[in-house]
Amino acid sequence: MKITLAQKNFSTNDIELNVNKIIDAAHEVKGSSLVIFPEFAVCGMNPYKRLSDDGFVEKCEKALDRIAVECEHVPVLVGCLLRNTSGKGKPFYNAAVYLFQGQRKVFKKKQLGLSDKRELEYFEPSEENEVLQIGCHKFAVTIGSDIYNIGDDEFLIQNRVDDLMPLAPDVIVNIASEVYDYQNIRNRINGLRQNVLKTERPLAFVNNVGRNEDKIYDGHSMIFGYEGYVVASTPFLQEKVIDVDLVCLISTKQADIQDVPSKEELENLADKL
Repeated sequence: MKITLAQKNFSTNDIELNVNKIIDAAHEVKGSSLVIFPEFAVCGMNPYKRLSDDGFVEKCEKALDRIAVECEHVPVLVGCLLRNTSGKGKPFYNAAVYLFQGQRKVFKKKQLGLSDKRELEYFEPSEENEVLQIGCHKFAVTIGSDIYNIGDDEFLIQNRVDDLMPLAPDVIVNIASEVYDYQNIRNRINGLRQNVLKTERPLAFVNNVGRNEDKIYDGHSMIFGYEGYVVASTPFLQEKVIDVDLVCLISTKQADIQDVPSKEELENLADKL
């Protein structure tokens, strides 16, 4: 079984371009059982200033419908915003949506406000616990800070993976919009690894890449094997699509980190995206 990490640069100013990137990447992949795109792939990173615009939200909804049609025969998992139609709580969900041959399965973020406090203003946390079943494999789908609480910090909501472990997932997926922080890159890798070692499950981490307002998203998406080693990764600040066979996650070992560019080098790379 092959899974694919699609690290792309998505913008809140051009939803049509985002959708084209998703469709093109999905069609270029051959034989993948799941093509994974980052958090907010459909609407673009950092969408908060656009959420009061009903036209923007409607475009996002139509974009999801178009992806479902044009990627009908390619299983994709895309980050997007969804309206909260329950009549209770905040107006939106931060979600990941699985689309394949008419199926549409939604996974909603639970742990809000750790990476951006504006999440608390617009997005409703979810207590729904489901896994994504593809063939004989189960995927625990998480979003951003859902997996931050490794040490059972009493001031944080329980790690979403802990909620999902009773459902016996085979692989953890985390789609994210992690902002570049030179001092925090190794901490990020270590936190992801701790999830792997704690659960004894491989983990696919797919991050956004590019610049949005004053934020730089550095990419460096990774797949961790069962033993906590990085078995495949993408470069910093480049659009890149990679895939790996789940069989390779058992014993393959790779260097855990690439050379980290300086802040100045990273900003120069971001300007070119």
